[in-house]
Amino acid sequence: MLIAAVLIATGLMTVLAGTARAVDRPDPATCAALRPHRFATPTGSSDPHGDLRVVGVQYRQDVSAVATYASFRTRIRCVMEDLVVPQEVPGRPTLVVFNEDIGLMTLATGARGAAVRAQSGTPAGAPAGDAAPVGVAAALGTLNAAYAPQIAPATALLGPVDPRKQVFLGATDTLVRAFSQTFSDIATDYGVYVVASNNQARYRETHDPAEVAQFGDPELEPGLTTAYVPTTSHVANTTYLWGPSTVHADAPDGERNLLARNEKVPLTAIESTVLALDPGPSTGAAGLANLAGAVVAGHHLGFATSLPAFVYGYPFGHRPAGLDPCADTSLTYMACLDSLGVDTLIQAEANPGRWTGAGSADPWQPLEWMSSAWRAVADPTVHFRYAVNPMMVGNLLDLPFDGQSAILARSGGSGAHYVGDGALLAEDTPADAVYAGTRPGFLALAPWVAPDASRDVLRAEGARLAPGSRDPEEDDYLETAVVADLTPARTAASAAPPAVSAAAGTPARGAVATTGPVRPVTPTRRAARTPRRGAAVAAAGAATPTANRTLATTGGGAALPLLALGLLASALLALALPIKGRGAPPRV
Repeated sequence: MLIAAVLIATGLMTVLAGTARAVDRPDPATCAALRPHRFATPTGSSDPHGDLRVVGVQYRQDVSAVATYASFRTRIRCVMEDLVVPQEVPGRPTLVVFNEDIGLMTLATGARGAAVRAQSGTPAGAPAGDAAPVGVAAALGTLNAAYAPQIAPATALLGPVDPRKQVFLGATDTLVRAFSQTFSDIATDYGVYVVASNNQARYRETHDPAEVAQFGDPELEPGLTTAYVPTTSHVANTTYLWGPSTVHADAPDGERNLLARNEKVPLTAIESTVLALDPGPSTGAAGLANLAGAVVAGHHLGFATSLPAFVYGYPFGHRPAGLDPCADTSLTYMACLDSLGVDTLIQAEANPGRWTGAGSADPWQPLEWMSSAWRAVADPTVHFRYAVNPMMVGNLLDLPFDGQSAILARSGGSGAHYVGDGALLAEDTPADAVYAGTRPGFLALAPWVAPDASRDVLRAEGARLAPGSRDPEEDDYLETAVVADLTPARTAASAAPPAVSAAAGTPARGAVATTGPVRPVTPTRRAARTPRRGAAVAAAGAATPTANRTLATTGGGAALPLLALGLLASALLALALPIKGRGAPPRV
């Protein structure tokens, strides 16, 4: 990693950056057919002094995209073609930031995930709406059964494993093929730096026929000669950074160009109780190494995946005297990142809950959100220069993911605010006064699906989007991106760069039209569609026997998956009341 850091910092790895290679690039017609119903070209700003162009992708997830490895690979490459390639500047490195948990749905790849993919299009996907993740828990139980043949050798190799996270170990081979290789290859094929996140264990590559038979994807037989084997039972929510060139020739597939990884700490209730994920290290040398990040084109990137970006250990602007910021990063994560010299916060995001609903502690999620990425560049007690916060959107069974992606700066940018944040209301807490109203520092802010309005109007729109609404707008979230140029420290205090907003057409490569201050706009929608669930009922009926067959043919291996389902049900009971009481699940 040290050699990689030197290469990145000196720019020796950026020769190919900003120049997409003609390798496995989908054609425009293919990508046009894969675009979501709501789609907008990127919003953001350009700066002639920039030395690193950042594109934060607001990806709309849909489990139909993971039917095969090839379908997911094509879908992600179309995101590159639609939202990234037109924004690149020749000769200037590009950093593409995808989202937290963008690899989670790849558990449903192939025949073993067919029942879950079918479930997502039926009322069984969200039997209680978004009040509690009942559908997600059922899906994890189904996947545990489907991956039982791979879970058994994994637990034999690694020892006893909490049944709730066994599927992540059994699916290691699938996750590497679908997630790790997809994003690793994008970095090399397009000549860019790529950030993306997933819940998976570390792994090794094997060509041993016995291990290939045990751990490999059975759909790839006969003729499969490679498989990927977990090397630990530690399953973390991990954010990865890949570069455009190989730096570890002896690493397994998907990691030869890996520059950095960061394990999320602290975890949320869903992650620790439902998924039984393992937190990253938070103390000692391991805790510091976990937060080290990487330097890209002179910018020290640090990763805070969702919840950690809110964790300072003190209120805005009131750092306690004598604070040891890195004694326990689960309590003072952001203060520690700052003390390590990080100047660019990467907050890859997948927040489960309605964007226009309640947050974890406040009645209005967008106002609470200001205490993460925006606080990073506004709080005088820390020194981050930039914050990049791309949000994943879309319903994953009964978990809604939504938000407005943003890129923010301590110096420069325009005044803006998330929807519903225009003024402090009676329902808000006095501590939120620092976050309410138009605030400076927005280099880019993605629009929401509807224009700003009263909170009641916005809440009603969020309810239509939510799982189980049965509304024509259910799951009709916006896919787009935010873009901005980061500048060297010596020019960071220069005049604010010109801003752009979403346009009807795709801009020329590297060009962003200036249209005044960054502000949310209403994206155009394609032709009206039929309600999501009503259109999928027939297909779901045909898929039901497959789900039953999967559970019935696991033989002796079914006991552990059924135990996992029982534990998941217990976890849901523990979560249901807190979630219902707040009106929204905790953030992930």
